[in-house]
Amino acid sequence: MGIPIPPGYNFRFRHDFRDNHYAMPCADVYGDCYGIGYMVHSERLIITPGKTVVVQPGCIQFMHKHLYHRTVGVTDDINENYGIKFRECIADRIISAIGKEAFDSLFAQINIHLTDDSQRKIIHLFSIIEQEWTHFDEYSNAAIENVVIQLFIETLRGQTNALSPQTPSAKALPLTDALHYMEINYAQDPSLEQTAKAIHISPAHLSRMFTTELETLYSRFLTEIKLNHAMRLLLSSKLPITEVAAQTGFKNSNYFSDVFKKYIGISPLQYRKGSTDKSDCAFLPFEPILQ
Repeated sequence: MGIPIPPGYNFRFRHDFRDNHYAMPCADVYGDCYGIGYMVHSERLIITPGKTVVVQPGCIQFMHKHLYHRTVGVTDDINENYGIKFRECIADRIISAIGKEAFDSLFAQINIHLTDDSQRKIIHLFSIIEQEWTHFDEYSNAAIENVVIQLFIETLRGQTNALSPQTPSAKALPLTDALHYMEINYAQDPSLEQTAKAIHISPAHLSRMFTTELETLYSRFLTEIKLNHAMRLLLSSKLPITEVAAQTGFKNSNYFSDVFKKYIGISPLQYRKGSTDKSDCAFLPFEPILQ
């Protein structure tokens, strides 16, 4: 489950070591929070509604608030990355320091390659944040804020002219195509056979890719995509439950409610009602790339 920024904190920091077979079971969104990630080791894909980017060592990622995204591993080694979320009030201070145009340019790119010198400086900055986070006190919010601003400045100075690769490795390409197709067509509840036909591979091959690469079933993955979009509608709209179900590919509201409670643990109405009690950063209950 994605962990929100705790009350009294403006940030949440993580330094992760994770088996790169790990894949987010569904898309995540940071609500009113922003995220920065830095890849130390391994290669992963970030899939968003607009594009797919290949994240390699020495790449820094900027995830805008409200951006739905998914991350999938494409290598067999251990993934190491730094991640930090920050509240919208911190974004306002960053913009006042570097300007809105520069701020927006980084989030528009999502994934940025850095020079070797900037890579070393970025890792040093994250190590300072990690030390501050480990020994958090009454001054740490201000201290981390200053270092995060430095992350932005160093990225602006150190980004290379090379475009971030948009094409995943040959091994990952069919799976990426499948995820894109499912994300676009989830409301039509596409079957395994329909998705396989759309990306020109056999249903058996596609099914194996889900079990071996994502360690889940196609049907479960699709259900979680639909639930993720349903949760967004529950939080951001006043649509009746029947309409939420219809718009997210469930055959009727009763079935939707049953599936929702099975996966999420509460009914859709309870989820919607509970959202009014959440803090100012809202998270859906799936693991994000930056926790």
